[in-house]
Amino acid sequence: MHTFPTMFRRLAYAIIFLLANSFAPFVSLCHSVDWPQWRGPTRDGILPDKGIVLNTLPEQPKVLWKIKSGEGLASPVVTNGSVFLFENRNKNETMVSISAVDGSEKWATELSPVFEDGQGPRGPRCTPVVIDKQVFAQCSRGTLHCLDFESGKIQWEIDYATLGMEFIGEKGRIPGARRHGFTNAPLVIGDMVYTLVGGKKNSIVCFSRKTGKLIWHALDYEPGYAPPIPATLAGKQQFICFFVNGVTGVDVRNGDELWNIPMKTDYGRHVAAPLAHNNIVIAGSHQVGLQGIRVTKGNEKLRAEVIWKNIEAQPNISHGVLVNEHYYGLGDPAKLVCVNITSGKTVWSNESLSFPDPKRAMAAFIVMKNNILSLTSGGELCLFSASQTEFKELGRTQICGINWCMPAYVDGKIYVRDGIRKKGGNLICADLTKPH
Repeated sequence: MHTFPTMFRRLAYAIIFLLANSFAPFVSLCHSVDWPQWRGPTRDGILPDKGIVLNTLPEQPKVLWKIKSGEGLASPVVTNGSVFLFENRNKNETMVSISAVDGSEKWATELSPVFEDGQGPRGPRCTPVVIDKQVFAQCSRGTLHCLDFESGKIQWEIDYATLGMEFIGEKGRIPGARRHGFTNAPLVIGDMVYTLVGGKKNSIVCFSRKTGKLIWHALDYEPGYAPPIPATLAGKQQFICFFVNGVTGVDVRNGDELWNIPMKTDYGRHVAAPLAHNNIVIAGSHQVGLQGIRVTKGNEKLRAEVIWKNIEAQPNISHGVLVNEHYYGLGDPAKLVCVNITSGKTVWSNESLSFPDPKRAMAAFIVMKNNILSLTSGGELCLFSASQTEFKELGRTQICGINWCMPAYVDGKIYVRDGIRKKGGNLICADLTKPH
């Protein structure tokens, strides 16, 4: 069995063309790759080796096209010349295929009634996954749909209610995804689709990618808002799942629990996706801080222990990234932090990123070798060095309005979605290698 990073690369990396030499002041010349799912091909915010690395940012990036978009918090994804946007249309969560060249619409398929609460707009909150000729869309109320890439025709769909999941919404004190909607993007590997459903024996469910048939289901935990993350820890291939009750390692073969670290917070608001490196899992949430978890092999089972906690670096609704054994992310309330993942010590922190509401600050990060590109909830891009000594800014520019979405980055172009109010917003494609 291949390692998960290898699987992702085989499925996701598509070489498009070589950059022209005229772009050299802004980028390192490389082949480009698609951005087919949340946080990129390997869903960890790391640009693949053949991606186009930015060395600075133009003061005013060249906007190639800009179109109106419906409400929603799902991030755009880009693959095979198409952008996929999940939005509210006619009060339905709707998957839309758009030309990456000019922003023209190819098709739109309405899937499920929209969900609204006090946390955001009426619309989908889960980023789609596009693999080969299939588009996978998970709706807020707990339905999973597989669509044809070319036509948008539904190939199969599943309502999690048939598995015993009861969607509650913003009522009482029900924690996790059943409260604010399913945001945990499905994981597609080979012929299987893995989702976090919740309920008895349905914490994690494996479906056939071809037919939607149930393959296996396991555990009794309720899902938070983070998606399952593939990793190999202590020699064992597994999924790292952030449930309402804590972080759990799950066997890829059958869903068996391999290890568990409890983390309990108000309403199970576990948003930040875990990260893994050298048998250390980095996970955390508001109230419990950022934590380093070491996974080791015991006599017959894996063992997990918390080796450090860092309250200053506690993530809220932002997902951090790893570079050279250091974690870069947004701490509480709106600090950019660099943390050594071996010791858990904060190496440096910086407050120069700007946010319209620091108490609800959000930033998305893309690792570009030794640089990191950030997009703040205020719509500002900032490129900085992945320095282990201090914050070193390399460029800054305003790209869009208020947003809570991860951008897609392909071929030197960034695709961003703004507008978290009820009137919707825009989908913007801008070239970061060229000034306006």
